[in-house]
Amino acid sequence: MATLVHLRHGAAHDVLACWFGVDRSSITRAIGEVRPLLAARGCTVAPGLKLCNLAEVVDYLGADGQSGIIDGTEVWVRRPAAGARTGRSSSLGRTSRTQ
Repeated sequence: MATLVHLRHGAAHDVLACWFGVDRSSITRAIGEVRPLLAARGCTVAPGLKLCNLAEVVDYLGADGQSGIIDGTEVWVRRPAAGARTGRSSSLGRTSRTQ
């Protein structure tokens, strides 16, 4: 059960350990044992395969007549502070010249 909760919700091992009342190492070991069993049953996506939108997922699953589960978990992303440099500017590291 802990493995499924971890895979579905991305819960940290510490959180799962508290929830199930066991040590963190027990959760880590259980996940390490159950994930290969799920993979052996075909609960995987091919390594290196990146499906970027729903159409690609449908095409991928439809090719072999497979069914799939889509994780629609919302992920919150913190916005950078106003005026903060994000490292994406092409002028980073350059000194400005005023003439």
